[in-house]
Amino acid sequence: MKQNSQSKLQQALGDKKMWERVASSPDAKALAGMLTQGTDQASLQKIAESAARGDTSQLKSLIQSISSTPGGAELLQRLGNSFGQK
Repeated sequence: MKQNSQSKLQQALGDKKMWERVASSPDAKALAGMLTQGTDQASLQKIAESAARGDTSQLKSLIQSISSTPGGAELLQRLGNSFGQK
């Protein structure tokens, strides 16, 4: 089962049209607004760079802060679901 999940993830990562659809969605725009509302651009850049190097602790913290806001958890759920749609 784990290998099947990895295969689906690899497919999703390579699906350019899916990424374009998700990135241009109202939910993605709302998430971007939430991200920039409480965190400055330089901090977001540092969080992204740390995550790219394998340190996801700051990213997890940021996601937890969003999911604890009114509507944030629902927004993240909708975005997560959109990755499964083609």
